[in-house]
Amino acid sequence: MKHPILGSIATAYYFLIWTLIGAVHFSLLYFHLELPWLFSIQNSVVFNLTFAGFGLGFWYLVRFSFPKDITDGKPFLTLAGAGIITLFIWILLCTSLLHLIQPNEEYRQILDDALLYYIISGAFYYTVIVLVYYLILYNQNLHQQRNRQLQLIAEVKEAELRMLKSQINPHFIFNSLNSINSLTLSDPPKARQMIINLSSFLRYSIGKDNKETNNLGRELENIELYLSIEKVRFGSRLTFNCNATDQCRERTIPNLLLQPLLENAIKHGVQESLDTINIDLEASVSNGSLWITIRNNFDREAVPRKGAGIGLKSIRQRLSLIYGRDDLIKYRVIEDIFEVTLEIPQ
Repeated sequence: MKHPILGSIATAYYFLIWTLIGAVHFSLLYFHLELPWLFSIQNSVVFNLTFAGFGLGFWYLVRFSFPKDITDGKPFLTLAGAGIITLFIWILLCTSLLHLIQPNEEYRQILDDALLYYIISGAFYYTVIVLVYYLILYNQNLHQQRNRQLQLIAEVKEAELRMLKSQINPHFIFNSLNSINSLTLSDPPKARQMIINLSSFLRYSIGKDNKETNNLGRELENIELYLSIEKVRFGSRLTFNCNATDQCRERTIPNLLLQPLLENAIKHGVQESLDTINIDLEASVSNGSLWITIRNNFDREAVPRKGAGIGLKSIRQRLSLIYGRDDLIKYRVIEDIFEVTLEIPQ
């Protein structure tokens, strides 16, 4: 783990703070105790510059003794012991240097008399620096933990999305295979055409990369491919009209989102009625969102087909997972028209 002070702008701030501490130290000796200015400067520089150097090394002590459990007291005992040793070495080193610089008995006596002051100030410096390093480590650990949680949430979200899409694809494939099976005897050419179309559709679906979104234009191409499969089964009973401008086609949308809506319209419209079922898709851009509306007529007299409701439920869950909102899909029935409206935030 990189040192939080070395090699960054924090280094300048660190030594600026120690310069201010040294200035206060000098002022106390020179103005308050009226000691000679040279001795005051030497005393301030030696004691504070030395401790500033020691302070940089405290980072590694705090880092390797950082407790995994706050109730574990051993790291704190280690830090306390290290602090006592540091104070002893610091005072001994500084007084020895000052004795060499100023071999004066009067100054030696001043240093001896100020021993308690240096012990208290050194303990204070040590405690403050260790606490600051603890806060930095705690913040870094918290940041790493938050990143791990976000990564885990993203992985869970991706797994859920894969599960939701996997619920839709087999559903469609089973229906298509059943249709092909029935057409092999009644209309072999249509069965062959349906196999070709299904192969192209699966190549698009299975060949998609891991990106969750695609542009609307590519999705509409996929819809046309899907409907070409269904039109082999239903012929002129199924019509599709699309109204989407080039601007709308460039907007993003979760991939393979529209196919289950069209499948739902066919299941509850074409399969339940002998009349022509018109499916209309309209797209527009408004208030920073892509709006898609799909309408289809249906026979109100027909007995509703039973189903698990995977389509609409899965779409709602996917939109909620991707955009964090539960109000992005709405549907209503107006006489013999079923309408679904999607809002896709851009």
